[in-house]
Amino acid sequence: MPFISLEQYFDSVRQNRLYFYILFLLLPWFVPLIGYLMWGNSYFTDLGIFAGGSFINLILCLLANQINQMTAKFIAGVYPDIDQTAYRVTLWFVVYSLVNVVILYVVLTVYDLIGLFGYKLDNVHLKWSVITLVGVSLIGAGLSELAYTFMQWKTNQNELKEMEQRQLQSELEMVKQQVNPHFLFNCLNALSVLISEAPTTAEKFVDEMSQVYRYLLTVNGQDWESNLVSLEAELRFIRSYIYLLEIRFEEGIDIKIQTAELCQNGQMAPLTLQTLIDNAIRHNIVSAENPLSISIKTTATGQLEVRNNLQKRAVRMPVTTAGLSTIISRYKLLFNQAGTIQVKEDEESFTVLLPLIYT
Repeated sequence: MPFISLEQYFDSVRQNRLYFYILFLLLPWFVPLIGYLMWGNSYFTDLGIFAGGSFINLILCLLANQINQMTAKFIAGVYPDIDQTAYRVTLWFVVYSLVNVVILYVVLTVYDLIGLFGYKLDNVHLKWSVITLVGVSLIGAGLSELAYTFMQWKTNQNELKEMEQRQLQSELEMVKQQVNPHFLFNCLNALSVLISEAPTTAEKFVDEMSQVYRYLLTVNGQDWESNLVSLEAELRFIRSYIYLLEIRFEEGIDIKIQTAELCQNGQMAPLTLQTLIDNAIRHNIVSAENPLSISIKTTATGQLEVRNNLQKRAVRMPVTTAGLSTIISRYKLLFNQAGTIQVKEDEESFTVLLPLIYT
C-alpha cells in the first residue's frame, strides 16, 4: 500500500519548495545548453537569438515537465511502495526519455520548417541533443525519486508525531487524575479528624483543598498540548497541595520552595510539580523517622530544580505511565529540544531539572 495518497503526494510536491528547487537546478543550465546545441555560437553572440530562443525553449521545457509530472503520477500509482523503487525509477527514466525525445524531435522539425532564427536541422546537433535529454531524464528520474522519498518520510514523520501526541494525550488524561479519588478520600478522612480536634486548622484545610481543586478544574479545561502556566501560578497551586500533604504525613514530609522573583513569569506545563512530588512520595519511604525532603528552587541559569532525598521502598512500586516519563515526553513535544528535561540520580538524591520558557 502507498505511504500517502497520490493526490496528496503530487499536490505536496507542487507546493513544496523541493519541487521548485529541482526546476531551479535544471533549467538555468539546461535551457542554454539546448540553445547552444541548436544554434551554436550564434546563440550566445546574437542577443535576439539568445532572448527569443531561451524564452521559447523555456516554455517548451515547462510544458514537457508538466507532461512528465502527469506520467510520473501514473507510474507512482502503479508502483507506490518503497520495495518497488527500482521499477518506479526505471519507468520514470524510460518515460521521461521518450517524452522528452519525442517533444524535441517535433520541436526541431517545426523549427527547421519555419527557419526559426535561422535554425537548420542537423543530425550531429540532433544526436547530441538526444544524448543531453537522456542524461537530463536520468537526473530527473533521480530527483523525482528524491522528492517522492522525501515526501514519504515527511508524511511518516507527521503521522508518527500525531501518534505520539495521541498516546501522550491519553497519558495526560491519566495525569489529570493524579489527584484521584484516593487522595480525596484521604483528605476527607483528615478533615473529619481535624473538625473535631482542630477546627481552625480544619477551616484552613478546606480553603487549601478548594484551591487545589479549583486549579485542577481550570487546567483540565485547557488544551493541554498548547497551554502553559506561569511558575507563579503553579507555585500557588503547589503550596496548597503541599499543605494537604503536610497534614496527611505530618513530620514525614518536608518540602521547601526557594525561587527567584525573576523566574516567576517563566512558563511551564501545568501540574508538573504535583506529578514530581507524587512520584517522589510513591517511590520513597515517608515517615517521621525518615522524613522525605523535597526542595523546589530555581537555578542561576533560569531552570527549575526539583530534588528529593533517596530512601527507596523495600518493595519496588510498579512504574506508571502517568509519571516522569510522561512529563519528559510532554516537554519534548511542547518545546522540542528547548524542552529537554535533565534527570540526575546518585546514592543520596534524585534531581529533575525543568526548563522554563520565557517570552
